[in-house]
Amino acid sequence: MASSGFSWTLPDHPKLPKGKPVAVVVLDGWGEANADQYNCIHVAQTPVMDSLKNGAPERWRLVKAHGTAVGLPSDDDMGNSEVGHNALGAGRIFAQGAKLVDQALASGKIYEGDGFNYIKESFENGTLHLIGLLSDGGVHSRLDQLQLLLKGASERGAKRIRVHILTDGRDVLDGSSVGFVETLENDLSQLREKGIDAQIASGGGRMYVTMDRYENDWDVVKRGWDAQVLGEAPHKFKSALEAVKTLRAEPNANDQYLPPFVIVDDSGKAVGPVLDGDAVVTINFRADRMVMLAKALEYADFDKFDRVRVPKIRYAGMLQYDGELKLPSRYLVSPPEIERTSGEYLVKNGICTFACSETVKFGHVTFFWNGNRSGYFDETKEEYVEIPSDSGITFNVAPKMKALVCTLE
Repeated sequence: MASSGFSWTLPDHPKLPKGKPVAVVVLDGWGEANADQYNCIHVAQTPVMDSLKNGAPERWRLVKAHGTAVGLPSDDDMGNSEVGHNALGAGRIFAQGAKLVDQALASGKIYEGDGFNYIKESFENGTLHLIGLLSDGGVHSRLDQLQLLLKGASERGAKRIRVHILTDGRDVLDGSSVGFVETLENDLSQLREKGIDAQIASGGGRMYVTMDRYENDWDVVKRGWDAQVLGEAPHKFKSALEAVKTLRAEPNANDQYLPPFVIVDDSGKAVGPVLDGDAVVTINFRADRMVMLAKALEYADFDKFDRVRVPKIRYAGMLQYDGELKLPSRYLVSPPEIERTSGEYLVKNGICTFACSETVKFGHVTFFWNGNRSGYFDETKEEYVEIPSDSGITFNVAPKMKALVCTLE
């Protein structure tokens, strides 16, 4: 019995025999909904799932994967693969990033911590840059949190603010970017009326600019770096609203894949590159699609692409995106502390585990499953296999992805 009052010992399962392998297969994105013509799973032929359900109906269970059941603020909040794998791996409910940020903003504690005080030192002579997904989807970020942070920072001394937006269209409807930009532009206009120099400085679609994950395609992050930090992009506009409307008018354009753009002044100069003495906050609360940019912003020996210019900045994440790497080293809200996960229990009981996925989901069966920890609990008892995902091939073209290759492992 540990001093904290719990035991690592796992009792025997009443039905499962000892010494037999157990497979946990996660169908990320599969769910139950109304059985109508709009439900693609209901309409599709699913013989394997049908046989599993009909062959042992007494073992078939439905579990909630959204809202308070997985630690999100309310039951109106859509679940996502991060919180789902956290909950599955831990077997318990923990307050998730979005809820922690909500609580910190509501109480004002976000402005009292070391992270905010660190970036605040740049407010007098520098610019505050906010980089992240402009969306109310609640999976990676939320617009209302950005609005509160803008208000709080401006009330606490930020005199010059630049927002670098990433359009969504994945967790929210495609085309909703226009409305989000209009809302943000209105908020920034109100700040300007109060004497604060606040503007949108750059943008791009989340799947093409900045928000890659698991080091699948560093070119995505480089496109973001060039626009956000260097102030360089192939498209230049006088306003973000003009940018989004114009780029969306191109054939086959959508919010997820909008090309990078920068906002310029009347002389054609970018209004918001990141310069020495500035502060940068990545506003996403979810880790997987921000950690690559965090490495580029924080690591002095970063070598994944040529950054060209590396400004001396004060950088903080909304949360710490990787507890094992301590990245970023400064953050506004402490991440959820998830301990005693199933993976840790298994290795402490001498049980070997094998986790396999392709690149785009590899972090889910390792990092998120293990309570937002990188690496092994015990390398002698764990094996992780990553199957490289196809680069440049969209899921609608190759919906099977690497399922067969993972099965053969």
